[in-house]
Amino acid sequence: MVELSHDDIKCIAAFESATGAAVKDCLITEDAVAFIVKQGDLGKAIGRKGANITRVRQMFARQVMVFEDSEDMGQFIRNLFGAVPVKNINVHEKMESKIAYVSVDDTDRGTAIGRDGNRIKLGRALLLRRFNCDLRLVSK
Repeated sequence: MVELSHDDIKCIAAFESATGAAVKDCLITEDAVAFIVKQGDLGKAIGRKGANITRVRQMFARQVMVFEDSEDMGQFIRNLFGAVPVKNINVHEKMESKIAYVSVDDTDRGTAIGRDGNRIKLGRALLLRRFNCDLRLVSK
Protein backbone atom coordinates (compact mmCIF):
# COMPACT_ATOMS: atom_id res chain seq x y z
CA MET A 1 0.00 0.00 0.00
CA VAL A 2 1.30 3.42 -0.96
CA GLU A 3 1.30 6.11 1.71
CA LEU A 4 0.10 9.50 0.55
CA SER A 5 1.30 12.79 1.99
CA HIS A 6 -0.96 15.72 2.82
CA ASP A 7 0.07 17.43 -0.45
CA ASP A 8 -0.75 14.27 -2.41
CA ILE A 9 -4.22 14.13 -0.88
CA LYS A 10 -4.84 17.81 -1.67
CA CYS A 11 -3.76 17.29 -5.29
CA ILE A 12 -5.95 14.20 -5.63
CA ALA A 13 -8.97 16.05 -4.24
CA ALA A 14 -8.42 19.00 -6.60
CA PHE A 15 -7.97 16.68 -9.60
CA GLU A 16 -11.06 14.60 -8.77
CA SER A 17 -13.25 17.67 -8.29
CA ALA A 18 -12.01 19.23 -11.56
CA THR A 19 -12.35 16.09 -13.69
CA GLY A 20 -14.75 13.69 -11.98
CA ALA A 21 -12.25 10.84 -12.47
CA ALA A 22 -11.35 8.56 -9.55
CA VAL A 23 -7.63 8.77 -8.68
CA LYS A 24 -5.78 5.72 -7.33
CA ASP A 25 -2.33 7.30 -6.85
CA CYS A 26 -0.50 10.58 -7.28
CA LEU A 27 3.18 11.44 -7.68
CA ILE A 28 4.39 15.03 -7.36
CA THR A 29 7.79 16.19 -8.62
CA GLU A 30 9.26 19.65 -9.20
CA ASP A 31 8.42 19.59 -12.90
CA ALA A 32 5.27 17.50 -13.11
CA VAL A 33 2.36 15.82 -11.37
CA ALA A 34 1.34 12.29 -12.36
CA PHE A 35 -2.02 10.74 -11.58
CA ILE A 36 -3.09 7.11 -11.90
CA VAL A 37 -6.82 7.02 -12.53
CA LYS A 38 -9.21 4.10 -12.13
CA GLN A 39 -9.50 1.80 -15.12
CA GLY A 40 -11.99 3.29 -17.57
CA ASP A 41 -11.72 6.86 -16.20
CA LEU A 42 -8.96 8.12 -18.51
CA GLY A 43 -11.45 9.69 -20.94
CA LYS A 44 -13.22 11.42 -18.07
CA ALA A 45 -9.89 12.75 -16.76
CA ILE A 46 -8.92 14.19 -20.15
CA GLY A 47 -12.39 15.52 -20.95
CA ARG A 48 -13.99 16.46 -24.23
CA LYS A 49 -11.36 18.01 -26.52
CA GLY A 50 -8.91 17.96 -23.58
CA ALA A 51 -10.87 20.53 -21.57
CA ASN A 52 -10.39 18.86 -18.18
CA ILE A 53 -6.68 18.19 -18.53
CA THR A 54 -6.10 21.76 -19.77
CA ARG A 55 -7.92 23.15 -16.74
CA VAL A 56 -5.92 20.91 -14.38
CA ARG A 57 -2.60 21.95 -15.99
CA GLN A 58 -3.49 25.60 -15.44
CA MET A 59 -4.53 24.83 -11.86
CA PHE A 60 -1.21 23.12 -11.01
CA ALA A 61 0.92 25.40 -13.25
CA ARG A 62 3.09 22.47 -14.32
CA GLN A 63 3.00 19.44 -16.57
CA VAL A 64 0.25 16.98 -15.63
CA MET A 65 0.38 13.37 -16.79
CA VAL A 66 -2.52 10.95 -16.40
CA PHE A 67 -2.19 7.18 -16.66
CA GLU A 68 -4.85 4.48 -16.49
CA ASP A 69 -4.48 1.86 -13.77
CA SER A 70 -4.23 -1.88 -14.38
CA GLU A 71 -3.67 -4.88 -12.12
CA ASP A 72 -1.53 -6.49 -14.84
CA MET A 73 2.04 -5.14 -14.83
CA GLY A 74 2.44 -5.50 -18.61
CA GLN A 75 -0.73 -3.54 -19.30
CA PHE A 76 0.24 -0.94 -16.69
CA ILE A 77 3.59 -0.43 -18.47
CA ARG A 78 1.77 -0.04 -21.81
CA ASN A 79 -0.52 2.54 -20.16
CA LEU A 80 2.53 4.47 -18.91
CA PHE A 81 3.73 4.92 -22.49
CA GLY A 82 0.31 5.93 -23.85
CA ALA A 83 0.44 6.47 -27.62
CA VAL A 84 3.98 5.06 -27.93
CA PRO A 85 3.72 1.52 -29.32
CA VAL A 86 5.53 -0.88 -27.00
CA LYS A 87 7.09 -3.73 -28.99
CA ASN A 88 8.07 -6.02 -26.15
CA ILE A 89 8.26 -6.19 -22.35
CA ASN A 90 10.75 -8.53 -20.67
CA VAL A 91 10.77 -8.80 -16.89
CA HIS A 92 13.94 -10.13 -15.28
CA GLU A 93 14.11 -11.09 -11.62
CA LYS A 94 17.40 -11.19 -9.75
CA MET A 95 17.39 -11.95 -6.06
CA GLU A 96 14.99 -9.39 -4.55
CA SER A 97 14.73 -7.01 -7.53
CA LYS A 98 12.67 -6.99 -10.72
CA ILE A 99 13.56 -5.02 -13.84
CA ALA A 100 11.19 -4.53 -16.78
CA TYR A 101 12.96 -3.99 -20.11
CA VAL A 102 10.60 -2.17 -22.47
CA SER A 103 11.36 -2.22 -26.20
CA VAL A 104 10.23 0.66 -28.40
CA ASP A 105 11.05 1.65 -31.96
CA ASP A 106 13.98 4.04 -32.46
CA THR A 107 11.64 6.65 -33.96
CA ASP A 108 9.47 6.60 -30.80
CA ARG A 109 12.33 6.69 -28.29
CA GLY A 110 12.17 10.47 -27.75
CA THR A 111 8.43 10.37 -27.13
CA ALA A 112 8.84 7.44 -24.74
CA ILE A 113 11.45 9.35 -22.73
CA GLY A 114 9.43 12.59 -22.74
CA ARG A 115 10.47 16.20 -22.43
CA ASP A 116 13.41 16.49 -20.01
CA GLY A 117 12.97 12.77 -19.32
CA ASN A 118 9.76 13.37 -17.36
CA ARG A 119 7.74 10.49 -18.83
CA ILE A 120 10.41 7.87 -18.15
CA LYS A 121 11.25 9.27 -14.68
CA LEU A 122 7.61 9.34 -13.61
CA GLY A 123 6.96 5.95 -15.19
CA ARG A 124 9.91 4.41 -13.36
CA ALA A 125 8.79 5.89 -10.02
CA LEU A 126 5.16 4.81 -10.48
CA LEU A 127 6.13 1.28 -11.51
CA LEU A 128 8.43 1.02 -8.51
CA ARG A 129 5.65 2.19 -6.16
CA ARG A 130 2.98 0.00 -7.71
CA PHE A 131 4.80 -3.25 -8.58
CA ASN A 132 8.23 -2.90 -6.90
CA CYS A 133 9.85 -3.17 -10.33
CA ASP A 134 12.44 -0.95 -12.03
CA LEU A 135 12.02 0.22 -15.64
CA ARG A 136 14.58 0.27 -18.45
CA LEU A 137 13.94 1.52 -21.98
CA VAL A 138 15.43 -0.43 -24.88
CA SER A 139 15.17 0.75 -28.48
CA LYS A 140 15.34 -1.54 -31.50
